[in-house]
Amino acid sequence: MEPKRSGDEPTWASLSTPEKVSAALAMAALGLGVLAALGTATLAGIFVVALLSSNLIEADNASSLVWAAVLCPPCGLLASVFATAARLALRLTAISDRTKRHAETAISVATTFLGALLVESFTPGLHVEHPWLPALLATLLVVLVNLVINHLERRSGRRSSDAS
Repeated sequence: MEPKRSGDEPTWASLSTPEKVSAALAMAALGLGVLAALGTATLAGIFVVALLSSNLIEADNASSLVWAAVLCPPCGLLASVFATAARLALRLTAISDRTKRHAETAISVATTFLGALLVESFTPGLHVEHPWLPALLATLLVVLVNLVINHLERRSGRRSSDAS
């Protein structure tokens, strides 16, 4: 094994057993923190949609909304499986990059809408009168959040380029 120089990053093999355990625990804690943040954001989004569509959505109890948050990832995955064929066909076409980006955005919005419809239909204890309206509201909420995130990324990118 080579001697470690002061400027080199340590490798996994060069760490002692306590350091490896500490690093593994830190990564597990980071992963759980990210999952908790995503779960909280999903649950907050579901509560906002349920509040804004209160005349269309009837939940047997609050656990129905928690079930909706739990079902979001599998329903989103199922919706993305349905959209895979459209995404592959789009990548194989000979259209301009700008048109491909807009079509990819439209497919993403349609996938989000389908995922929201699936969540509404599979959630136990959740009764929705016109399912496409809350699904449309959830989709618009996701689009709005994505636009805000993109705007903030562009602003921070400009700030960092100005500081350089």
